Amino acid sequence: MKEHNGCLADFLSYCSPRLLKFRHKIAKRLKVTNQEIDKVKERMRSYLAPMSPTSITSIGGSSKSRPLSYPILMEETDIVGLTERSKDVEKLILEADGSPTVIGIVGMGGIGKTTLAQKICNRDTIKHSFKCIIFETVSQQCELEDLLKRMLTKMNVGEECLKGKEVMDLLKTLKSKLEVEDEKYLVVLDDVWENEMSWWNSLNSALPKRNGCCVIVTTRNEDVAKSMGAIDRHINRPQILSDDDSWSLFTKIAFARDGCRCPNPNLESFGKEIVARCGGLPLAIKVVGGMMLGKGDSVHEWRRIAQRLKEEMEEKKKDEPLMLSLGLSYEELPPYLKPCLICFSMLPEDYSIDVDDIVDWWIGEGFVLGSEGRTAFEVGKQCMAELVNRCVLIGDEKGDLTGKLWLVKIHDIVRDMIIKIARDENFTHLDKRGRPELTVQSRRMGMFRNGIIESIERTEVKKSTIESKLRTLFASDIGEVVVFCKNIELCKLKRLRVLSVSFEKFSKKDEDVMKDWLDGIASLLHLVYLKIDNCGLENLPDSVGNLHNLQILCLSIWYNLKMLPPTITKLDKLTSFDIGTCRSLECMPDGIERHSRLERLTGFRPTMSSHKNTSRILHLKNLGQLRELSIHLKNPNNLVEGELNVLSELQHLRLLAIQFDRVDHDDDAALASKVNHQLSPLRNVEELRLWHYPGESTPIWLNATTFPNLQFLGLFWGQNIKHMDPGFWEKEHGVWKIEGVSLFDLPKFEEKRVRFHEALPSLKTLRWQWIGMMR
Repeated sequence: MKEHNGCLADFLSYCSPRLLKFRHKIAKRLKVTNQEIDKVKERMRSYLAPMSPTSITSIGGSSKSRPLSYPILMEETDIVGLTERSKDVEKLILEADGSPTVIGIVGMGGIGKTTLAQKICNRDTIKHSFKCIIFETVSQQCELEDLLKRMLTKMNVGEECLKGKEVMDLLKTLKSKLEVEDEKYLVVLDDVWENEMSWWNSLNSALPKRNGCCVIVTTRNEDVAKSMGAIDRHINRPQILSDDDSWSLFTKIAFARDGCRCPNPNLESFGKEIVARCGGLPLAIKVVGGMMLGKGDSVHEWRRIAQRLKEEMEEKKKDEPLMLSLGLSYEELPPYLKPCLICFSMLPEDYSIDVDDIVDWWIGEGFVLGSEGRTAFEVGKQCMAELVNRCVLIGDEKGDLTGKLWLVKIHDIVRDMIIKIARDENFTHLDKRGRPELTVQSRRMGMFRNGIIESIERTEVKKSTIESKLRTLFASDIGEVVVFCKNIELCKLKRLRVLSVSFEKFSKKDEDVMKDWLDGIASLLHLVYLKIDNCGLENLPDSVGNLHNLQILCLSIWYNLKMLPPTITKLDKLTSFDIGTCRSLECMPDGIERHSRLERLTGFRPTMSSHKNTSRILHLKNLGQLRELSIHLKNPNNLVEGELNVLSELQHLRLLAIQFDRVDHDDDAALASKVNHQLSPLRNVEELRLWHYPGESTPIWLNATTFPNLQFLGLFWGQNIKHMDPGFWEKEHGVWKIEGVSLFDLPKFEEKRVRFHEALPSLKTLRWQWIGMMR
């Protein structure tokens, strides 16, 4: 009985209301916690297990659903729905009689204002009417000094001439340049916002008051255009696209693989339903078209997207079609692309970034990995192409020779969406205006023009706590070297994986501070990507050899750098090494062959064979993974006859560039003689560039036998070159596969243009500038 009563008591205590309530509360909390964990796992999947494009496509699916490895760049002639508008604005420009006349292009975000302005500037009638055309983006935060420097740079004013100049000096320089030209000018100020307009008053004062000159302003606010001087009849208001134009624009992107035509009638009805949800907004149509490009011809996928857009529109009736399209496009991105795109949340509005820099950043973060025989850099380039094809990134500048993208940027509306996602994901911390903000939780920080230094100095949180958690620091155009180095101490950034810093200017007084700052580099044991621009030091600290995880090292514009420390050969994981603009550097330390993983080597400087403890071209034969190689030759002693033949052992080499940085022109003949020997075939080289070649004719090895798969050839600043070597034209050497030729500043060149077209059956592009006798 006692035992029975004991069991009953245990049962009653187990079922007591207080205990049941407590257990219910705990169970509820556990359920919420598990849901949060699931959400975190889903969000972090792309970060913890980065996937490459090849790993995705290998799972299955048709070839049409696989990402394109090259970007689809829409030319001006491909743009639809703007012909009449551009003619209207063109008429206003050509009839302008003001001094200058201000013309406004006004409309909502994504309507195509920038595209319309670009189309106008590319019209032949405009190019012929205006000798000087300057196109610049203003954005929300207008920095007049920066705007003036960008304008002057496009007018061929060197960066060295602009350093240290105040705003008043820059305004005077701009005015004098425009007055000297004594021709009509056209200035386009893109994306002007409603803000304090004193910058415009200052800029306008520097524009010569000459009849026929024009200023085009694109803005979302008509009052802004009017406040800058645009009268009502000089304001153009782009409208949404018609149904036909909307479908035409969509097909150019979604069906790029199929000649811009819908290959499957079953897709057309779903496609038109999708386009109808975009409300005629060009940006929404392009982004959705880019998303559908990745879906191939799967009817199931097209039906799913059409249904989802319909449900989203019905659920969120108040939302704009553009934001719904952008949101869905992001959700439909493959996991490996999402963190790559979110990186752009750290960049300022309308900021153009070098494609190689952003890909190196992704590698440093671990967002892209090499796979299936392709390097991480090659995979990263494909990811970039896919983001451009999906129209979430804009190709801002491409190479004149290969047509490959050089610069990219993100549309300001897409950036607004990415900033919101970055906040939700704790990817980086940004204030309400989208500017970088430093907090205890900061893992990544973007810094531009010392903007965040003030935040660091006044923050209540201990700097050491913040700095110790940073993984990525991307700082650009830092003007105050001393202030920066004082507040961002390298020795405390022990978890840093990515460090990219560019200084706007560097003076003698900054040297000691910079040396102390760089000494802290020894603490960055996790560093994968290191780039430092415009540093005035003569030496790199020996402690760089401690960075055993470093894969990418770029020392750009280190004009005073004379020696590299021998410890640099300890970096056995290095895949990319760029010292191309270190013009005072005389040689490379002995042991370059230890960098057996190198894929890109820019600025290799061989020395005389009599010099000990230095590297020569002969040592490159052990770098079997090289894809890109740039060699700098200063004098004949840098090279032994026939030494270039070792390059034939680099089986993966795709790009070869040779720059002749000779100091004494009396050595021209001797240097040309050393180079001018037959080479063993470089069968895999696709791109060859020669700078300042000293000979009167191109090298005898520039023929189809030595370069059987060459696709692009560039000859730049050849002051002595008169002819191509006869072997270049001889068919006995084989048939050229060259698609692009670029010739620049060859004042004595006598060859005829027609001869290139006759000798190169695959030639698509022949570019030349400042050519002597060329016809």
